Amino acid sequence: MSDLRLADHIPTPDHHRQRYDFREHLGSGGMADVYRARDTELGRDIAVKVFRADDDTVADLQRREREIRLLSRLNHPGLVGIHDAGVLMDEGVARRYVVMEYVEGRSLAHRLARGPMKPRQVADIGAQMADALSYVHGHGIVHRDVKPENILVAEVPTLGYTLMAKLADFGVAQFADGSRLTGDGAIMGTAAYISPEQARGDEVGTPSDVYSLGLVLLESLRGEREYPGSAIEAALARLHRPPAVPEDLPGEWRALLSAMTDDDPARRPTAHDVAATMRDVIRGMIITGRGKHEGRTARTWRRPRSTRRQAPGTAGSSGSSRASGSPRRFGRFGPARSPGSPGSPARTVAIASAAVGGVAVSVALVVTAVAGVVAL
Repeated sequence: MSDLRLADHIPTPDHHRQRYDFREHLGSGGMADVYRARDTELGRDIAVKVFRADDDTVADLQRREREIRLLSRLNHPGLVGIHDAGVLMDEGVARRYVVMEYVEGRSLAHRLARGPMKPRQVADIGAQMADALSYVHGHGIVHRDVKPENILVAEVPTLGYTLMAKLADFGVAQFADGSRLTGDGAIMGTAAYISPEQARGDEVGTPSDVYSLGLVLLESLRGEREYPGSAIEAALARLHRPPAVPEDLPGEWRALLSAMTDDDPARRPTAHDVAATMRDVIRGMIITGRGKHEGRTARTWRRPRSTRRQAPGTAGSSGSSRASGSPRRFGRFGPARSPGSPGSPARTVAIASAAVGGVAVSVALVVTAVAGVVAL
């Protein structure tokens, strides 16, 4: 079936023109086809997910409707938003559809096909995805299929990040209380990214999403999948060995990824904690980069020595420190000051001493003036 024939069968409320003008087929999943379309009423591009008209049971239809209504109430910058839903007629067959936000980007899987990503980009994706999962988990939902194919990435700076990432496809989600949005009795998810409890068929909760996100971040840093092979091989591999976190990664990365992919769900951090930690990692990268930039800027825009005011007793200390050629040191929140530099303890004491001397002179003058008045 082509998207043009599909578009011809869309019902129109005013019988004059269809609201959603289908432009191209974006992809297909296990249950639906996704198209890029144009909203003729609002003049914007949207994505339309059209479910296949298979011989679903009544329970399947109920779960689908439950999913659509549930997801329509979710509103978060890290989630692909839902705008509308309805039924269209395709060659005489009614098909359910959902109108979603169109993200002008590609999936993370498409990006990883070119190799590993920069740590800052991975941290930006990790922070946004963990924050989105925290929001979803707060509504009692477990995604169960966090993988690169379900993460949309647009290289557009947003919300303080270098790129924008959005989590999509809740087709195999379930509620945290164990009631499923999908079929019972089956291991749902993608074998390469499922958690150990998913592979064992145990109860699946929110820590399962944290584990899957950990594998995604690890793959993004390394450029290769941690558990390759067939579905059975990938699913069973995690039951025999934990993910290999590279030793050459920075300490904060190793600690976080090891915790996220712990075999015991109870020892994994929450998605909220992962998001907070990722933002700390990003902040550290920004501070480090800013320190280097400030070091270069200070040397470029240094004022002439003749115009710099110095307190008594410190004329040689500041100049000797700079003349020695010692490298600038940077602390956690900015450059560390040398003993004779402005703002250092030695200079502060000198300035304070001068100030105290000035006060003493002022008091002496006042006493002399008062004595003269009394004499008169």
